[in-house]
Amino acid sequence: MKESNYENMIFVQGGKYQPSFADEEKEVFDIEVCKYLTTQKMWTEVMENNLSAFKGDNKPIESITWWEALEFCNKLSEKYGLGPVYDLSKSTQGILMIKELGGEIVYPDVANFKNTEGFRLPTEVEWEWFARGGQVAIEQETFDYTYSGSNSINEVAWYDRNSGSKTQDVGLKKPNQLGLYDCSGNIWEWCYDTTENIENGKSYTCKAFDSSNIYRRLKGGSWYEDDNVCTVRCRNYAHAIDANDVVGFRLVRTI
Repeated sequence: MKESNYENMIFVQGGKYQPSFADEEKEVFDIEVCKYLTTQKMWTEVMENNLSAFKGDNKPIESITWWEALEFCNKLSEKYGLGPVYDLSKSTQGILMIKELGGEIVYPDVANFKNTEGFRLPTEVEWEWFARGGQVAIEQETFDYTYSGSNSINEVAWYDRNSGSKTQDVGLKKPNQLGLYDCSGNIWEWCYDTTENIENGKSYTCKAFDSSNIYRRLKGGSWYEDDNVCTVRCRNYAHAIDANDVVGFRLVRTI
C-alpha cells in the first residue's frame, strides 16, 4: 500500500467495474481518498468559518453548498502547493471550468481529471468504486455488500435509528475494506457530477456545468435517512446552491 504525503488520505487502486447506475463498465484510475468525511476542524482551518448545524471539531462539516465545497478544495490545494482543480471565476453565473496541469483551462465536458493534482470532489463513478471497497473488495468477494463495508448497517453507518437525530463524529463505525469511514450514513456526500445520465463510452459524467445544470449528485445517505437510503447504490441529488444539515463531502485527488 502506497503512503500518502497528505494527512488521512488513502491510496485507492483503480480498476474497471459496472456501476449500479450504468449499463457498461467504467474505468477508475488510481486516486487518493480521505478516510474521513471532511470535518469541521479541517474546514475551519482553511475557510475560517463554520455554519454547521451540529457543532463539533470531529463532526462532518455540513450546511455547505456544492460551490463552497469546490472553493474549499481549491484553498486546500493551494495550502499544500498543489494546482487547484477548479476555475471558479464564473461561479456566480453557475459556470464551472477545470484547470488541468500545464495551465490549460477547459470546459468540464472535455476535462480529464487524470491531468489534475489538487483536491477535488469524487465523481459518482469514483465514489461507488471506493465506497464498495474497490479492487480489494473484488478480490475478497465483498464488492456487493449492501452498505459500505458490510451487509449490516449498524456496523458501518449512522442513520435514523441510531444517530440520535444528528451527525456523529467521523470514524467511530467500522471502516470499509479500504479503510474508509462513513461512506454509508452520517452525512450525504456531494459528488462532482450533475444529474445528467452518464454517457456511454465515457468513464465520467462531464457535462458543461452551466446554469441550466443546477443539480448535483449526492451519495451515501445520512443521519436522517432509513436503511434503504444509506446503501452504496442509492442516488440522490440537491441544488448546487443549497446548503443542508444532511449534506457534506469527502476529498479525493488524482495521483
